[in-house]
Amino acid sequence: MPRNPLQPQQIRRALVVGILLMGTQAGVARGQQPCPRQAGTEVMAGWKAYRADSLAIAEAHFAAADGLCAHNLDAKTGLGFTALRRNSIARADSIFHAVIAEDERTADAWSGLALTANRKGDSPAAILAARRVIALAPGDSTARSLLDRLDPGWNRKAREPNTRPVRTQLVSRTRGSSFQVHSSAGWSPFYIKGINLGAALPGKYPSEFPTDSALYDRWLRLMAGMNANTVRLYTILPPEFYRALRGWNLAHPASRIWLVHGVWTELPPEHDFDDAGWKSGFREEMARVVDLVHGAADIRPQPGHASGRYDADVSPWTLAYIIGREWEPFAVKAFDEKHPGSGSYRGRYLATVNAPALDRWMAEQCDYLLSREMDRFNAIRPIAYTNWPTLDPLAHPTESTTDEEASWRRKLGQPANLTREYDNDATGLDPNLVHPTAANPAGWFASYHAYPYYPDFLLNDPGYNRARSSEGRSNYFGYLASLKRHHARIPLVIAEYGVPSSRGTAHLQPQGFDHGGHDEREMARIDARLTREIRESGAAGGILFAWLDEWFKKNWVVIDFEIPLDNTRLWHNVMDAEQNYGILGQYAGRAEETPRLGGDPSRWKAPGPIYRASSPQNRQPGSLAISHDASYIYLAVTLTGNAGRPFSWDSAGLMIAIDTYLPDEGQHSLPRSLVTSDLGFEFLIDLRGPRDGEIRVLPEYNPYGGPPDSTRDDAGMFYHRPITITDHHDGAFDSMYVGTNRARFGRDGQFFPASGMNRGRLRFGTDSASTLSDWYYDEQAQLLEVRLPWALLNVSDPSTGTLLYEKTRSDVIGTAAARDFHFGVLTYLKGPEPRALGALPALINGRWSASSFLPWTWSHWDTPEFHERLKPVYNAMKKTWADTVAPRTGQ
Repeated sequence: MPRNPLQPQQIRRALVVGILLMGTQAGVARGQQPCPRQAGTEVMAGWKAYRADSLAIAEAHFAAADGLCAHNLDAKTGLGFTALRRNSIARADSIFHAVIAEDERTADAWSGLALTANRKGDSPAAILAARRVIALAPGDSTARSLLDRLDPGWNRKAREPNTRPVRTQLVSRTRGSSFQVHSSAGWSPFYIKGINLGAALPGKYPSEFPTDSALYDRWLRLMAGMNANTVRLYTILPPEFYRALRGWNLAHPASRIWLVHGVWTELPPEHDFDDAGWKSGFREEMARVVDLVHGAADIRPQPGHASGRYDADVSPWTLAYIIGREWEPFAVKAFDEKHPGSGSYRGRYLATVNAPALDRWMAEQCDYLLSREMDRFNAIRPIAYTNWPTLDPLAHPTESTTDEEASWRRKLGQPANLTREYDNDATGLDPNLVHPTAANPAGWFASYHAYPYYPDFLLNDPGYNRARSSEGRSNYFGYLASLKRHHARIPLVIAEYGVPSSRGTAHLQPQGFDHGGHDEREMARIDARLTREIRESGAAGGILFAWLDEWFKKNWVVIDFEIPLDNTRLWHNVMDAEQNYGILGQYAGRAEETPRLGGDPSRWKAPGPIYRASSPQNRQPGSLAISHDASYIYLAVTLTGNAGRPFSWDSAGLMIAIDTYLPDEGQHSLPRSLVTSDLGFEFLIDLRGPRDGEIRVLPEYNPYGGPPDSTRDDAGMFYHRPITITDHHDGAFDSMYVGTNRARFGRDGQFFPASGMNRGRLRFGTDSASTLSDWYYDEQAQLLEVRLPWALLNVSDPSTGTLLYEKTRSDVIGTAAARDFHFGVLTYLKGPEPRALGALPALINGRWSASSFLPWTWSHWDTPEFHERLKPVYNAMKKTWADTVAPRTGQ
């Protein structure tokens, strides 16, 4: 279980020998007799287990102490904190109140109440309880940290009125198409080697930021160690981040980390960017960002936002601002149409000439932020707004709008019911239309989120298809070069780029720079190459996405099947590309316990067998063990060949039939009538050898459409509806083909066919050979190891045991609560007339009886266990960035 940075004062106190409760009055309600010595020993053992995250053991020790001495308040407090860690908020709250009723001077119980109130979102109650803690234990760090976030300025004098510096702070600027930074030696060229920092750890919402300065300090140290010089934030983080950044930069001037800060917002109501309330909120957020950068902000708590007293001045290392987000094209188009024609904006620091409405609006908002910083702090720095290829100012003839494509389809008699998608070349925003005024010494730049695999014009444009970088053919480099030619006079920053190390693939790209489907070494190779091509294109730098794997993220190809959507943060969907971009990987389970393909066999066998053959013969399965974590189900089958030798895949294969729902329904016959079964199966794993393994699905339970019909245009219908289970006796299972790139027409009528891949193909190998390996046969241990992503079994949320299922026809994909799973293992002789060799459970007259199957289910969770590890991309980027020098001044 992840460590809890909020350790109760009791843990530290219990480690002091003088309060072991060995016959003393410590930890006992006033007026009660001392507790027996054993109670103190149990409490001490409980806190030791608590600190080691062994919550069940801790609870047992605290309960034992409570049983030995009913008025032992330390034991009750331990039970309260254990309940809190297990997210049993009501129980924890009840226990802490009971302790305080016995002795209102118990600081630890007040601390527990402060934390439970905070978890419940009751900030006033949390503040009151935390203040009581401080009154009883002034040095309590947990209460102080909580008050810093919930009640900024609680223990400090009011801020002195801001005195605007006389001298203008200018620490960075643009010159030509590059950045420069200032130091005691003067101005020097600066090339951005950056990392995007989202800080949502597994199990957390994107707004539940860590509040541990030591954690941020460790991350910054690792970033500096990989030769990054910049970190980018999308939104405001807690004060602890800025304190850590200031502390790092003061202590390590030779490897300082510059900050590029964002200002986040959602879309305005009805796409009206001039909506008074929304626009005011956006500008208030700009003001908060400016103030906190200078260590002069007190931000009150509000849902979805960081808060606290921001007292760390990081302005000396703030390189630039990038405001806003990737705007949807339909919103930009709607606003421009509401305000037709071109016009000009003339601000203090930025201006436009002959620009559409939203281009003028973006310049106005950037000018507002610059004015705010200059008026209050006499400081200015470069600024840009977030843009992306969908809104770039270039023309892309292969990318038709929805209306244009529908017109071509009607002309050619093709279906016009297109998959929902943005109009990726219908409108745009052009940073070239904005320029600094004479009063602006800091400058202006263009910022794009640009990945190699989307939109499709990057893949289809004939010019991009012919483009080559120094490393070979590259559509991505072709696009970057075109973008840089357009923005020749200002710096171009690629503020997001990269590929994910997910098992699932969401979009294919001609050079294999796909949206997912990369093992971690391949991810490292591609990210390093993209980084070099960004530099070669003439850009002013790149900011790699992203520092962490963030489990809450969602991707179009799987989002409809992650139900409830709010729970994606609780499990790691390795089929979801968006969850797997991290440099610092976040992996399910405990590092010391997680089964690894080709690793320690005991980890696979640890749960104990669900089946064990009484006397397995040659080429027959001997036992089956099953385990799970927040990413996978793990299957372990003991398997021997002839005369006790390793299993030979030349002559024999193995199937695992899986029933996940409605045992009376499903497929009752395995392919080629190898076995019939009273129990129906939804999935079938067929392992025919190291180069031939696949998992298939009951046809009507397949959430995706199959391969496109080569005789006609596939209009891009990716999904099957409804998802059901019915009876079958024909041995038929579907491939798990998923469409990734829909068929489309260009503006001139050129047809681009659909493409996709079979996500059910199973890769043989060890973890060390590839992080995308799905199965392995350990010849020495004679153990077959299979790991299955939850999503491949149509589990829509393993944390609550929820499956995809919709009994009635509907436009909405439904779910059902998981019941028992059943697994059947079969070895078979390959050849023109295959036959069964052995099975678990045992066959009766060549048939599986439903009564022979043992059920398997899994425990649910509300707090995922996870561990972290740096991926190979860390060292690849370290080397790449070490070789990247800043451009010449003025380049």
